[in-house]
Amino acid sequence: MPPLLKSVSIRNYPPSQEFPFNLPLIQNLGVVQFKKNITFFVGENGAGKSTLLEAIAAKMRLPAAGSESVDFDPSLEAARFLGRFLSLGQTIKTTHGFFSRAEDFIGFVKNIQRQIAELNREIEDIENTWQGGDITLALGPLKGEKQALINRYGGDLDAMSHGEGFLKFFLSRITAKGVYLIDEPEAALSPQRQLSLISLIRQKAETQDCQFIIATHSPIIMAMPEADILEFKEGQINPVSYRETEHYQITKQFLDRPEAFLRGL
Repeated sequence: MPPLLKSVSIRNYPPSQEFPFNLPLIQNLGVVQFKKNITFFVGENGAGKSTLLEAIAAKMRLPAAGSESVDFDPSLEAARFLGRFLSLGQTIKTTHGFFSRAEDFIGFVKNIQRQIAELNREIEDIENTWQGGDITLALGPLKGEKQALINRYGGDLDAMSHGEGFLKFFLSRITAKGVYLIDEPEAALSPQRQLSLISLIRQKAETQDCQFIIATHSPIIMAMPEADILEFKEGQINPVSYRETEHYQITKQFLDRPEAFLRGL
């Protein structure tokens, strides 16, 4: 099946020197095509990777994986405005999927903990004030809701290692035929956990027709052979091979001769 999101372009945006319309990337943006179910955005910070990813999420009205909705998150105000001028080419229009940043995991954990704490308070209030009748009828729905949260997400996500918790969080939110926009997942993951994420993404893309667009600096994550890599550089977006990326070249040079590399700094 072809990717659910086939292309993105910008049209009729207002002339402005304000962010994000002052970015060379936005001013030069043509049609960005997605030919595979896995695409990586790579490039220096400030090149526009996250800005475009956030604007696509706003245009598609994808739910945020964290505690704030994309529609209301104040940090995404510029992305929402930019999203109004994006044109999307879609095989099937879908709101299945999510937009996620590494910091959203913390907000997600707090959200789940808050829901469980509220359910515990309601259960305790009923137990302390109940008079007569079968209390199990009153407690059943609350305990069932609490157990469903624990079964899906784990009773204490933040007690797990950060990487393990992130992967559990990630897996619990993925459904078939969804579009998943992920910004720098490596920030929450060790190298070993990055390999686990690769395995998960490959499986979901192949067996459940999920599409992943990921902004990353990780030479481990971007090594997936099934993926396309789009490089954001000097206000342009161009396809590159894995070995053409600066991330691969610098990492390889460093690992081949770390002492010599450091002496040359």
